[in-house]
Amino acid sequence: MRKLIGFLVSFALCLALVSPALAGDLSVKDLVSKIQSNQSRISDMYAETVTTITSSMVLPASPAGGPGSKGQGPQTMTQKGKIWNKGKDKSKVEMLSPMKQITITNGDKMAIINPETGQKMVQDMKKMRQAKGQAEPQKEMNFEKALDYFNLTMEKKGDDYVITGTPKEANKFFGRMEFVVDSGKMVPTSIMMYDPKGRLVSQSVIEYQKIADIWIPVKNLSNVTTPAGKMKVEMQFQNIKVNKGIGDNEFKVE
Repeated sequence: MRKLIGFLVSFALCLALVSPALAGDLSVKDLVSKIQSNQSRISDMYAETVTTITSSMVLPASPAGGPGSKGQGPQTMTQKGKIWNKGKDKSKVEMLSPMKQITITNGDKMAIINPETGQKMVQDMKKMRQAKGQAEPQKEMNFEKALDYFNLTMEKKGDDYVITGTPKEANKFFGRMEFVVDSGKMVPTSIMMYDPKGRLVSQSVIEYQKIADIWIPVKNLSNVTTPAGKMKVEMQFQNIKVNKGIGDNEFKVE
C-alpha cells in the first residue's frame, strides 16, 4: 500500500508544481495533503495475503521441444504469504506457497532466506548502488523527471478526482495513465493505463476497509491485456493489524 499511495502522491505533487487550479472545490496541494495524511498514520502493519493469478496467455512453442513445446494455455496459480511493514525502510515478506521464501529489507540491507534449509543471502544495497554510481536510493517518482516526460491534468468527476498523465513524446506502448481518488476516503481506488490508440491495457481496482480509523487496502484486483492474452491478479489482505507495535527483531537481517 505504501508504494502505491507514495506513487500517487508523487504524481499529484508533480501536477501541483505546474497547475495551481482547483478541481471542484479542492486544490491539488490540498488533495495531496489529505492522501499523505492517511498514509502517514500507518507506523507499522501486518497482513496475511492470498494472491490468485489467472492467465489466458499462450506462450510460443519451444523450438527445442520439451516443456512448453506445444505452447501453454489458460492456467491459475494461488500464492499465500505474510507481510510486515514498519516505517519507511523496514519490510518483511514471507512466501508460504507454492514456494517458501523470506525476504527482509532493513535500511540498506536485504536478506533472502530459505526457511527450509536456513540458507541466507545478505545484500548491501548501498554498496550495490555505489557500484552503479548511484549515491541514494531511487525514489518511487522523481518530480523533475515526471515533469520532463508527462503532461499532467486533474479534474473532478462525480465524487472522484482524476489525475491524468500523458507522455510529451510519442510512445508506441504507452498512451496515458489515470489515477482515480475517492473524494470521501481520500485514497486511490483505481489506476488505468492505455495504449497510444486509447485502448485500456491494464486496470487496478483497490478496495479499502477502515482499521484503527485508517483506510487500509483489503483487496487489489488487476487486469492486464497483452498481445499474448490476458492476466488477472487478485490480491486479498486478511488478518490485518495496524499500529500494534511490531518489534525491530522481526526485521533482523544479520
